Amino acid sequence: MSVGRTTAVEGRPCPHGLRWLMWRQHRLLAWSWLAVIVLAAAVFPFLRSAMVDYIDSHHIAGCAGISLDSECQGQGMQQSVMNFREHYGLLLKGIGALLLLLPTALGVFVAAPLFARELESGTWRLVLAQSVSRTRWVLAKLATVALIGTLGSAALMLLYRWLWLPSANDVSGVAWSSRAFIVSGGPVLVATVLLALAIGATVGALLGRVVPAMAVTLGVMVVYQYAISTVRPYLVGWKTEYVSRSQLPNNTWGFGQGYMRPDGTKLPMDACLRQPDYQACMADAREYTNLHHASDYWPLQGVESGICLVLAAALVVFLLLRTRRRMA
Repeated sequence: MSVGRTTAVEGRPCPHGLRWLMWRQHRLLAWSWLAVIVLAAAVFPFLRSAMVDYIDSHHIAGCAGISLDSECQGQGMQQSVMNFREHYGLLLKGIGALLLLLPTALGVFVAAPLFARELESGTWRLVLAQSVSRTRWVLAKLATVALIGTLGSAALMLLYRWLWLPSANDVSGVAWSSRAFIVSGGPVLVATVLLALAIGATVGALLGRVVPAMAVTLGVMVVYQYAISTVRPYLVGWKTEYVSRSQLPNNTWGFGQGYMRPDGTKLPMDACLRQPDYQACMADAREYTNLHHASDYWPLQGVESGICLVLAAALVVFLLLRTRRRMA
């Protein structure tokens, strides 16, 4: 019986095509995604409403924990901000952290076994013995998990962003540049999911064993996440201003700090502490901070998303070539 055909059982068509096979293999993942999205869509409106009511009733919209704004100097207002952060702010950070772990979880538990399990058990021979080419089979499996991962992560990202907006930057303490949001609240999350799926699938196809593939995928994703977080501030152009990082508005991202001399020489914050004459070292130096403004958010999102998608595409091409040779 061909995988690409249908047969009749008791007068009714019985699907056995490749799309049916992909659904059978990944329906648990699809239903799990749907359940999580439905739960978030049901809970987030109540949580957002409670946050908005708290902000409005305490008149703390746009206020931070420490604010020089005269409108935020009323009695108990800054304490109200801190109370908001202790409850809703921590919750926003927690949800963002869970979404931050999502790509790695999908890469390890979904993508790594995708081909490794088939190769380890030998079931790939049964599928390819039917009227399905190797390329079509690989692409079908990749497309299925990519579609589920893309739609699911995009839905959760949009819901999280919608939840974050009423208390953005100031009240919640979750800034647009915080790691809990810059990855989880924009298209970078979706692009990172696709990269994690490509990494897991490629590692699984190379190793051909599920547990080692999962372990290696975890290691690769940890290294990637650390590396990209290190270089993220430098993905687009930034400004250098003579200002202390503690004096920056809440909607800016200060990521570098030190002292600069008139000739442009930059010194670390503790450079003069190691000099015999501290006063002479500091005489002509001014404190500076490298920073991004909120307008840099989308350029940063675009560049990082592009990096993820290019790497994912390269891995898919490599995977297609590799599996074609291995399964020949």
